[in-house]
Order: sequence, then C-alpha cells, then structure tokens
Amino acid sequence: MKRLRFWLSGALLWFFVFYNVERLGQPVNIASFVYVYAVACAVLIIILPWLNKTRSFWPFLLAFLPYYYIKIRLGYGIGGENLPNTVLEICAIGLTILLSRQIGRELFDFNEAVDELTVGQLNKSNYPFEIGQGQIYREVRRARNYQRPAALLAISVTEDSLNLSLNRFIQEAQRDMIKKFIAAHTANLIVGELKDSDVVVQRDDHFVALLPEASRDNVREVVERLEAAGREKLGLTFKIGISTFPDEAVTFERLLEIAEAQMQNQALPTESHVEPASTNTQGVLQT
Repeated sequence: MKRLRFWLSGALLWFFVFYNVERLGQPVNIASFVYVYAVACAVLIIILPWLNKTRSFWPFLLAFLPYYYIKIRLGYGIGGENLPNTVLEICAIGLTILLSRQIGRELFDFNEAVDELTVGQLNKSNYPFEIGQGQIYREVRRARNYQRPAALLAISVTEDSLNLSLNRFIQEAQRDMIKKFIAAHTANLIVGELKDSDVVVQRDDHFVALLPEASRDNVREVVERLEAAGREKLGLTFKIGISTFPDEAVTFERLLEIAEAQMQNQALPTESHVEPASTNTQGVLQT
C-alpha cells in the first residue's frame, strides 16, 4: 500500500504539471487531443491487467501508433518546426504509461493479496465457472450417453442471511490478516535470532527449526533467547517444544512428533524413547 500511495501521488503530480505545461513554457503547444488521449491510455492500462503483464514495449507500441494516426488525421505536423512539440507529446504519453503501469501492478498485487486472504482460504477445487464448466459438461454428456442419473444444483446466499453474517465474516477476515501479519514478523524474528546454518520452515500455524550441531544444553540457551526476544520485540509469548538427535529419536518423524507434542503441552513418556540404531533410517536428519 505504501508503494501504491507513492505511485498515485506521483501520477497526480505529473498530471498537474502536464495540464499546466503550456502555462509554464509559452513556446510549448501540445495538440489538444493529447490531453484526452494520455488519460485514455492511463485508464486502459489500469483496468486491463494484461497490459501490465506484457513486455514493456507493447503498451508503448499500442499507444504510439494510434497517436501518430490521429495526429496526422487531425492535420497536426509531426516533423520540422513541430518536432519539439511532437517529442514533448511522446514523452508525456510515455511517462503517463509508465506511471499507469506501476499503479496497475500495485493494484493487481493488492487484489491478489486480498484474494489470498479471502478466497485463498477456500477449497482449491472450487474452480471458476469458466474453468469448471468443461468438467460439468463432460459429466452431463457421460450421463446422457450411459443413461445414468445426474443432478445440477444452483446455489446462492440469501441477502438477509448475508447481511446477518457480514460482521462475523469481516471479523474472521481481520483475524486471518492479523495472524498472517504476526506470522511474518515471528518468522523474521526467528530467522534473525538463529544462525545462518539453521533451517526454519513454517508448518500449518507454527514454525519448525532445525539447529545442526546443537546439543540439549545448547538448545536451551537458544530457546531462552527466542522467548526473551519474542517478549521484548513483539510482545508475544512462545510455546517451544524441543527434541534432540540422537538422544530422543533418530528419525525426522519421531523428532517432529516429540517437539510438537511438547509445544502443545501434551504429556510425554517419563523416559525418552530411543529408537534402535538398526531401525530403517530413511528420513534421518543429517547433522
């Protein structure tokens, strides 16, 4: 959002200068249609996402060819004594396109982020109609060919129930956004407090970190440092489970099971279960 505000501010400033450029420099005489044409280019680039995804030269090519055609058709000169004005108009349209592409990209990224926080939480098999209608059509054709029954449902939400549930959905969306925000800051803190050789990954709603060459005594110091950093920098209290190789387990699955059980404050056996060295060591952690 910060970058979007930056580019919007830049675009407003540029349009202020653009529409007053003839007042700033008397010899300047921009063709009247260019003022409307530049705004039209900006609008099309912002509302058509594919213009932001294509290579940079395509928007310019699609903009300058009609510009030359319109300029010639309206009887404006291009070369000779009109060349400075032509160059200025081309630069003005080009700068407008550059700013519009940046704004369009920021809006697209913002839209993607919103979709990820809302629709992204839904089942991935929930395809858009344009994609899923082919599969529906095949199933209907199969039912017709093999004389098998089939049913098609059209489902929507009533307006009344939507209004009643709107606050709950808004609260859930806000909660998901805050959780993702906190998770990002937590990840940055963990990575910053651990060594470069340590491996940190996210698993569901928590993090898993592997500390190579760390004994039980060493890892206690790391845990205390993480807990202190969480309280001081983020105001958060961490639940941290610990499992060590080879004292408690020799397979990744068992190490993960013990650490997550401790994290969830589940009761563990009083004596650590050490798996025999002869056990199949597929998936053993490499230290």
